[in-house]
Amino acid sequence: MIRAYLLLITKPGVESRIASKLINIKEVKDIEVVYGDYDIVIKVEFPNMDELSAFIKKLRAIKNIKNTSTMIAMQ
Repeated sequence: MIRAYLLLITKPGVESRIASKLINIKEVKDIEVVYGDYDIVIKVEFPNMDELSAFIKKLRAIKNIKNTSTMIAMQ
């Protein structure tokens, strides 16, 4: 199982709306709207890197998401 943390930068004012849509995805284990350099932190779990990569590509295609950063957990 691949566990990762995705850090998102969104357009101002849409953070909660994006988070409320993403929380319904079964691989999303936790999601927080945060203050700081990033706007949303998502904890995800996927069975393999290919599925994680596909999910990240879908995130990057969402109009109001400006940037993503991914941290893959070591264990």
